[in-house]
Amino acid sequence: MRPVRFNDVVIVGLARDEAPETLSSQAIEEGLERVYERLRLPRGLLASLTGILRRRLYPPGFKPSQAAVRAAEKLLAETGFDRRRLDLLYSTSVGRDHAEPSTASIVQNRLDLGGQVKSLDIGSACLGFIDGLELAALALERDLAEHALVVAGENSRPVLEATLARLRDITDRAVFFRHFATLTLGSGGAAMILGRGRDYPGAPRLIGAVSRTDARANDLCRGDEGGMETDSPALLTAGVALAKATFDQGAASLGWTPSSFTRLISHQVSAANTRKLCQSLGLDEDILVKTYPDYGNIGPVAIPYTLDLEKGLIPPASRLLLMGIGSGLSCSMLEIFWP
Repeated sequence: MRPVRFNDVVIVGLARDEAPETLSSQAIEEGLERVYERLRLPRGLLASLTGILRRRLYPPGFKPSQAAVRAAEKLLAETGFDRRRLDLLYSTSVGRDHAEPSTASIVQNRLDLGGQVKSLDIGSACLGFIDGLELAALALERDLAEHALVVAGENSRPVLEATLARLRDITDRAVFFRHFATLTLGSGGAAMILGRGRDYPGAPRLIGAVSRTDARANDLCRGDEGGMETDSPALLTAGVALAKATFDQGAASLGWTPSSFTRLISHQVSAANTRKLCQSLGLDEDILVKTYPDYGNIGPVAIPYTLDLEKGLIPPASRLLLMGIGSGLSCSMLEIFWP
């Protein structure tokens, strides 16, 4: 897909929902004490390798749609936005309530949105929210809609508990580390409303986006609610290479340079991924907002969640770069001007 420039799309508002329970990396390792002893793994390995100290969880049985709805209701309450003005709803979670119907239809019903709203699920692993923003922005640019709501909700409890149960019988280090990335997953919800700049002067503005894929790497991370297996070293190498190609495309088509941006808002994976990404792209790691130490990897929720946490601290007239990589592999980057 060719790079796209947006002329009249803005962020009307965004909000996050914080899962109520905290699970530390230390507590996870205490639950795997015998496994660590059997495989001769050092205590503190999870935090030292990933930089993740804790992650958050919803209660058992809590559905992705519930996290998305909670974030959306918070957004509607904070902004005073009339939900009857929405035209589009995209649910972008990795987790879904059911194989069918769409999670978006469940969110639409619980938010009591009218029949004028077109709703659907958009799935691209951890990249889903950026893809949802880009597709919604294109619809607004074509005057097919005036407002779009993009949501995501993740509850990592089921896959985390299934993985912990599986790891307790592991006797092979290699097998253990193929499941290791699952222990980084966190939970949360996020929602964002997009509108047209002509209706919201002074709102944060979407500038442009670029995307690239490397489908040859589609087998490096595969998972479902029952578990996830990841070739972490190969995934890191392939993901960073794809991100470099994507940023280079943005440089050629949108004029990006490593010093263009005030803040970097990325999909949060781990300390190693963050460091390698910034080094490869020549970006200043100090301006990348890090939420993974306290929230872990929340999948597609991570980018809007991080942006919402940071929004009160962004200097005026800032250029932001949203960056995401999804298993498959797909990579998208989206520039925002923050007035």
